[in-house]
Amino acid sequence: MNLFVRILPATLALVACSSQDLGTPPAAEYATKPGRVAIVEAVARQAERQAAAGEPGAALKTLDLIIAGEVGTEAEAQAQLAKAKLLVDRQQYDPAVDILDDLYLRHSAFSGFTSVVELQFRIANELAEGRRRLLAGWFPWFRDRPHALVLYEKTLALAPNGPLADESLIRAARLALELAIEGRAAGILERLISDYPASKHLPEALERLADLRAKESLGADWDQAAALEAADHWRTLADQFPRDPHAAKAGAEIARLRDRAARARLNLATFYWARRNNPEAAKLMANACRTIAPESPAAKEAEALLALIQKNPNPPITLADRVLGKHPRPRLDNGTAPTAVDGDLDTLGFKKEAAKSATETERR
Repeated sequence: MNLFVRILPATLALVACSSQDLGTPPAAEYATKPGRVAIVEAVARQAERQAAAGEPGAALKTLDLIIAGEVGTEAEAQAQLAKAKLLVDRQQYDPAVDILDDLYLRHSAFSGFTSVVELQFRIANELAEGRRRLLAGWFPWFRDRPHALVLYEKTLALAPNGPLADESLIRAARLALELAIEGRAAGILERLISDYPASKHLPEALERLADLRAKESLGADWDQAAALEAADHWRTLADQFPRDPHAAKAGAEIARLRDRAARARLNLATFYWARRNNPEAAKLMANACRTIAPESPAAKEAEALLALIQKNPNPPITLADRVLGKHPRPRLDNGTAPTAVDGDLDTLGFKKEAAKSATETERR
């Protein structure tokens, strides 16, 4: 027998005592669809009145009557959503999230699914702000801001094409940066830029990701892939959103990062020139420096180095050179053609044999 039918007398008594516009329907009326709907609606209104009167505990018990008796129906989904909202109001976030997960699994076609996504987003925001869980609705527990990152991901999973998708990503990125989880923040920002190119948060995402990538470059003596990537993000921001406040410092940042990347090539040019007695490699690196950032200070220094090498291809002798001798200069390729090999390959260790017929068998 349906559980709702077994608890029907208590339900009807509850409704009769609290509702003046609805008489107590007979138990037989519950067998008809209109009667069933009327009873469920009356119980739901009773839960609303109890919640408004400051009796959340009683309201939760009333909603449990519908949840237990209307399994798999729209009424159950409505009651679960109402219960989850009451739990969030009481800062009982974990049981509320469990209810929302159940709604997602068993009621994906629920007409109020937008409210489910919004409530999930609200829970994530409250945890991100540092609100505490209240065990049983009254006992304060520890703050858990990092858990909000998981809930933002859940919000995105519930509605990846919804209006809160990009909002969830940018808030998750801001929180990750506040918590100094920079690797995770960078991944979130990259998802926002690639998956939501029309988002209103794109300028902020580009700026934050550019700053993160710039921090990964430790200076001109290190690999400059991150610096060039950061400069590209600033360039995208300046080109697509030239009037956005986030793009105000794009020009200066691009110049600074490209100068850093160019200076890395200049340092290599100086190293090959002064310490390896290799003017050709030095010229190659100096020209690469000028290509990366032609107007940068590093490029001007590279031009001066090229002029010095052109004037005198021998680097100055250092103390180490006087003691140990100059580093041997690499031999230059004179562009000579490779020696042709004649038809007799025996001199190279290969023996030329006649081709065998396709039908010829091996003989021992």
